[in-house]
Amino acid sequence: MKIRRLGAPLIRALPVGLREATEQLAAEVVIRKRHIGGLIKARKYQDLRGMAMQLGCADKIKKGWLNVDLDPAADLTLDLREPLPFRDSVFKLIYSEHFLEHCNYPCEITRLMSECYRVLEPGGIQSLAVPDGEFALQYYTLRHSADPALAQLHAEVAEANRRWDPSWCKTPMDHVNYFMRQNGEHRWIYDEETMRLLLETAGFVDIRRREFDPELDDEARRFGSMYMQCRKPESHTLQTALQIKREP
Repeated sequence: MKIRRLGAPLIRALPVGLREATEQLAAEVVIRKRHIGGLIKARKYQDLRGMAMQLGCADKIKKGWLNVDLDPAADLTLDLREPLPFRDSVFKLIYSEHFLEHCNYPCEITRLMSECYRVLEPGGIQSLAVPDGEFALQYYTLRHSADPALAQLHAEVAEANRRWDPSWCKTPMDHVNYFMRQNGEHRWIYDEETMRLLLETAGFVDIRRREFDPELDDEARRFGSMYMQCRKPESHTLQTALQIKREP
């Protein structure tokens, strides 16, 4: 979030550390204001059931969904570090695309996954897309390979780097670092194993990697993304019984 107010000339005159802290404080003030507005607006959704919600939508609004972000274009402007302002078991589907990597790990993201579990109805689906950390690291180790079978991959990575990364990224390691950090906006990068553990810890079941879905996902983010899906158990009692049954 870019802050254009709060006495820009004065802020620029501060030492680097104080300037960064002041800018962060200014951003947090704006975030809180928007979050309070979202909390008030969320009241009209309290009695609805069977909804689909998109988290971290930015300006990519899905019609017929409840779109949540700090971007004013969203249906609700909410700080997703805070508890979700909804009753238990009201959503049939929760979706996010290239948002979860912006949450601090492990505390913030663990709380958010617990909240997603809470507000999903029994049997409800969570579907997500994040940058594929394993892919980035695997490609880095293969970057010098002359295997003809990798020629198309080399071309696709070069195009992705040109499209998404700043011009100052010159070396493969520059691109890996930008993929992981994105100027401090990325807080954690996932592989399948790490995401699976996060979802299992929250209580989700039927966790699987899925294919790109053109009806759901953004084609522009297809390359280099990891798509996963999971489900909230039909009932806590049933899930507990199944776990006991599987134990030796």
